[in-house]
Amino acid sequence: MNLPFVNELFSLEGSIAVVTGAGSGIGQAAAIALANFGAEVLLLGRTLEKLKKTENEISKAGGTSKCYKVDISNAEQVRSFFDSFKREYEQLDIFVSNAGYNVREDALNTTEEEFDGLINTNLKGAWRCLKYAGEIMKKQRSGNVVIVTSINGLHPTPNQAIYASTKFALQGLMQSLAATLAPYGVRVNSCAPGAVLTDLTKDIFSVKSVYDAKVAGIPLGFIGQPMDIGAVIASMASGAYRFMTGATILLDGGESLKSPMKMPDGNE
Repeated sequence: MNLPFVNELFSLEGSIAVVTGAGSGIGQAAAIALANFGAEVLLLGRTLEKLKKTENEISKAGGTSKCYKVDISNAEQVRSFFDSFKREYEQLDIFVSNAGYNVREDALNTTEEEFDGLINTNLKGAWRCLKYAGEIMKKQRSGNVVIVTSINGLHPTPNQAIYASTKFALQGLMQSLAATLAPYGVRVNSCAPGAVLTDLTKDIFSVKSVYDAKVAGIPLGFIGQPMDIGAVIASMASGAYRFMTGATILLDGGESLKSPMKMPDGNE
């Protein structure tokens, strides 16, 4: 293997990265992967205790990170973070918009409170952070943004109606932002995970019948782990993807693929 070539393509040494929802799951995995690629990672989340666990994992691997208690649905907390960021750092190289949550209800049974909560965090909170990060990157004329959407932002599940709607909206926001920032040397892409074992899914996947049914619908035959997504996010922010913007990488184990057509003689 030509390690110098690989290092040149994927190294994020000297980069400053910000990851929202970095306390667990995909956000935590993305933060750890970014640190392993050489970036200094700023960890944002609502629970400082969870963020500290991510920080400890990064530290054990020899990386550098800092924790910031930020609820992205709170405009003042987001503004305050970016104000302090601009005072302390000269550049923002990578921004990973990951924070969000799910409500498993169809459109008819979703309450006003559930609807507002999902919109305020998953969509408006993400937009709020992307606006600040995008302004910094536009001014410095460089940067990489990765927005974590979902397979539900491409192929919606009926009983996750509003969650899917926020992810569809993020897909549109990603493409619009990519077109806006491309002339300034800023890349904006999204990563759409399928079934992944995280704090958001462990309750349903702990039920064997649900777990088995989900695995049966995934051609690769297993449910993803957070690092399956985190490693790809870190790669997307590297020079290996320097010609990609406005694109979505789907990581679902093949779940969205069609099944082979059955032929009359029984052959596929």
